[in-house]
Amino acid sequence: MPNRRPEPSCAGSPTRHAARSFFLVCGALAALAAKPLDAQTLRGRVLEQGTDSPIPGALLLLQSPEGEEVASAVSGESGAWVLRAPSAGEWLVRVERIGFAASTAGPFRVAVGADVAVPLEVSSAPLELPALTIEGESGGCGLDPDEGEAVWRLWDEARKALRVAEITEGSIAYLTEVTERQVDPWGTTIGREHTEMKTTAGRSPFRVPSAADLQARGYVRDSASGGLAYYGPDATVLLSDTFQESHCFNAVAGGDGQVGLAFEPAEAPLRVDIRGTLWLDAESSELRSIDFGYAGLRQRSELGIGPDASGTIIYDRIDDGGWIVREWTIRVPIDSRFYGGRNYKLYQETVGRVTSTRRIEPEDGSPRRAPSVYEHGARRDTTGS
Repeated sequence: MPNRRPEPSCAGSPTRHAARSFFLVCGALAALAAKPLDAQTLRGRVLEQGTDSPIPGALLLLQSPEGEEVASAVSGESGAWVLRAPSAGEWLVRVERIGFAASTAGPFRVAVGADVAVPLEVSSAPLELPALTIEGESGGCGLDPDEGEAVWRLWDEARKALRVAEITEGSIAYLTEVTERQVDPWGTTIGREHTEMKTTAGRSPFRVPSAADLQARGYVRDSASGGLAYYGPDATVLLSDTFQESHCFNAVAGGDGQVGLAFEPAEAPLRVDIRGTLWLDAESSELRSIDFGYAGLRQRSELGIGPDASGTIIYDRIDDGGWIVREWTIRVPIDSRFYGGRNYKLYQETVGRVTSTRRIEPEDGSPRRAPSVYEHGARRDTTGS
């Protein structure tokens, strides 16, 4: 059995003063990552036509002549990219850029063990998202370009950002601040609050089970700690056939220069599902955030939870063009308090904020997965230090 290099590990919870050391260690571990032998590679830079300016954050897809995708990458700050072909032969390189039309170059003939330079220039003419009325446009259930142009256009742009985020997470070390607190309906902190710094490398700090697991067991479920675990959708879940085939989509108008792609379960859920909206910048087509709530919570009222649990996921482009979850919030009702002659709900709120990132060398191009976003336990104390 061939020897395998151990995976770099940077798990832990450093103090703020240890953050710099954390990133130095992660960088050193990443430098030890072995590169596969006898791999066929295609590499180059993505440049803008007419200016030769580098294009960071472009999605590169290696495809067979029949259009089958076999590898993917994201261009870096200088526009540089590398794709590894699984075998010798002829390959196409497709370039997708948020807010711009896609283009395909090739085919390129690649010999065994060859390293092929591929020049790529892409158009600088931006696409325009469709104008939406307040009623929006229904795209039906599942995602089909024949069901509604506005829905398909919005999804295609959101998909690019989600794919870039999925690839980026495998090559980033994160320093994340996670705060748990109890708040009133207006967001004012009441009583207990706890904040800690967490580190992850090669995987996003915002992590959930697979789409198949979420569909089978639900987005809210009993946790090992004796309380409830709440989950939101990550990029891999949203991109999955399982999610797309089990939800209906609708284009909606929004404020503050945004347009939305709303989603909801296609059928009344047997287990707790999610509904929500992906919000895109109407001018740049960039995915800004996802607001979501839970469908089917009323059927689980015996668990002591209400239907108004909700969450928000905020996406952001980092300096070298990668796309990450910058911040997420999940708020769930846990209790009520009598004040001023009325009962007010109290909420447990968890907020995660990525405060620093550092690029590390990915072990391979594949995204990694993991457990819960937030576990609402049996009223555990989170007294701040």
